[in-house]
This record gives sequence, structure tokens and C-alpha cells, in this order.
Amino acid sequence: MIWGAPLPDNVASPAAMRALLARAVSASPQNPRLFAKLAHVELDAKDYGAAAIALEAALRLGAEAPELRVLLARSYNYQRRHAEALTILAGDDAPRFERGRALMEMGDDEAAEREFRAVLARNSDDPAACRMLCRLLRRAGRTIDHLSACEQLAERGARNAQFLYNWGWALALAGEEERARRLMFEPERVVQVDLAAPEAFADLASFNAALGADILGNPNRIAHFPEEDEANRGSARIDNLFSGQRAEPVRMLLATIERAVAALTPEARPGFDPWPRLRPASARLRAWGLIQRREAYEEGHIHPGGWLSGVYYLRIPPAVAEARAPGPGCIEFGPPSGLVRAGLAPGPTRAYVPREGMLLLAPSHYQHRTIPSGVDEYRICVAFDVVPMDRPEAGADAIA
Repeated sequence: MIWGAPLPDNVASPAAMRALLARAVSASPQNPRLFAKLAHVELDAKDYGAAAIALEAALRLGAEAPELRVLLARSYNYQRRHAEALTILAGDDAPRFERGRALMEMGDDEAAEREFRAVLARNSDDPAACRMLCRLLRRAGRTIDHLSACEQLAERGARNAQFLYNWGWALALAGEEERARRLMFEPERVVQVDLAAPEAFADLASFNAALGADILGNPNRIAHFPEEDEANRGSARIDNLFSGQRAEPVRMLLATIERAVAALTPEARPGFDPWPRLRPASARLRAWGLIQRREAYEEGHIHPGGWLSGVYYLRIPPAVAEARAPGPGCIEFGPPSGLVRAGLAPGPTRAYVPREGMLLLAPSHYQHRTIPSGVDEYRICVAFDVVPMDRPEAGADAIA
């Protein structure tokens, strides 16, 4: 595997960028490009109300880039202002995911389905449209249509993790247990790796302590997320690890992860086994920090933008590391709870006890969750996706 994107240097914090743009807006209040840039900062921080205000200003001042209207529609949808999302996209003839989402939220499933199918006709590898179309068909009990949609996407070259996950769902509902198991979860494809300490550190414990302290002290935390889309339930996330005080430990860890991933070459088995065949020739690493304690946890989710995903544990409370699986603070992989409740789960559920210095790798389309630790000590880790170079930027996780 070739790593096609260099690791960044230190970057400005969102607060610094916001302050800089505020000064620029004060000096040039009629410049729509400044408001558009400010909107992107707010979107990165998941502040959709502030993003909408900035985007409205940009459009009011004459900015007419279609992508700004799409971003404003997204901001409206996250605020449940669905009618306004439809209004801002009126006159835009291109298929738009945000239009479909607004229609679905307003109860017009037929129009939403047409829109999602149109988006996928234009780009069969669109994970968001795949997710919502399959959810709509599943909710309506249209098992045959659900499986047919996935098979058609497979024929047209879809390969994202969201598609693989939904294909597994469709196969399970259709009673094709063996093929569903190949996609949903197979424990042998979850790999544990023990990393060596970087040369600049005396041992792994001192390295973990240094990087864990940097993440814990990073002020650029995001703690509020749209619950319908993202898995965080009380967790705090650092989306850009290079916005902390020490870039070098981050760089060392990511370089070590790149080497571990490059050495992983899963073999495709005879018959139906799509995931190994989709291993990208070139990829980039997208990583973020996660901080949890007490009752914080991650809801069941997948990583739609990746081929392979993983987590490296920096700080684990002793009560977690010493527990048995599936105990407090564990990470658990397995089929979706909806299939488990219906008695259609293809395969087992497996929990893993995290310990400091452990790297865990798994296919990005495997659903997983974390169990609250219940203790007043921090559980700190770095999660990441191996993103094929031809994929657009995607969020860290998604409630599938």
C-alpha cells in the first residue's frame, strides 16, 4: 500500500482561525468569501447554527457557488429546518442528498427515494445516499428491493464501507446467512497488534503518557454531535491531532500505524468475499482522538469513509484493563442490534478488552460500539480510518 498524502505540520486551532476570520470580516464586511471560510470552520466544529448564519451571509452578499447552498441545506437539516433546506435547493436541478434527506424527514418517502436513487445513479459510491436509501427500504419492509439496490450498486462498482454494511444487512434479511456473515462480522478479521516504542522514547509507557497528555490537554474538543448521525454519547473528540502542543508524538504514532497497516494483506477466500479485493493501492490516514470517562460511550456505528479502521489505546483505567470481556470499557464488534433482535444475526458478537499500547484493526464496515467504563478515570485513544485516495473526506463515524 502506498501512502499518498503527507502528514501535516502543526495547524492553527479552530478558535484561532475563528478569531482571525472575525477580524477579517470586521475589516471587509462585504466580502462573501470570508463568510464562506468562516462557515467551514463552524461546520468542522459541528456548530450548524453558526454555520448557517455564515452561509446565509455569504449568499446574501452575492456568493453563488452551488456547494454553498448544499452546505446551507445540510446545516438546516441538522437543525430540523427541513422546509428551508428544500427552499434553498429550489432551482438546483442536480440530484442532492440533502434534498432527499429533507424529503424523508418530512415524510415524503417516495420523493426521497427518487432523490437518493438519482444521487446514486450519478455516483454509485456515495455512502450517504446508500445509507439513507437502504434505511428507507428496510423501514418499509421492502427486503427484495433492498437487496436488489445493493446488488445493482455492486455491479456498478460501489465499494465504500457503508455499501458493504448495507449489503450485509440486505443479505441477512433475505436469509442468505453465509454471504451476510462474510460482510457483517468475522472475528478472524479483527487483528490485534502490539506496537514498539518510538526511538525517541525510553519505553511505550512514556510515549503513551506523552501523547495521552497532549490529547487530554488539547482545547479543540468537540463534545456535541448530531445524535442521529454520529456515535458519540458523552465522548469528546479531537478531529485534528496536530492542533495540540506536540506534533512529533502524533507523527510518530501515525507513521507506526502506517507501517502496521501496510503489512496487513488479508487474502480473499474463494467465493463471495468482497472486502479483501477492495484493498486500496494508495490511501491516506485520517485519525482523531477520543476521550471518555464515567458513562460516556460510542453507540454502534461503522466508518463509512474507510477501507480499514482501527484504534490505538493510550490511557486505560486499571479497572477496565483488568476486567474480562465483555466488561466495562470494552469495545464490541458484531451484527446490528436490529438483526440480533429479529433472530437473524449472521455470526457472533465479540468484545475486546483494551490495554495500553494495543492497536486494534478491523474492516471499516464492521459495526462496533464501546461499553461505558463507569469510572472517573480517562480512557484515551486514537481512532483512524485508512481512506482510499480516490474517496472524498467523510465523517469519523456514522450510525448505520
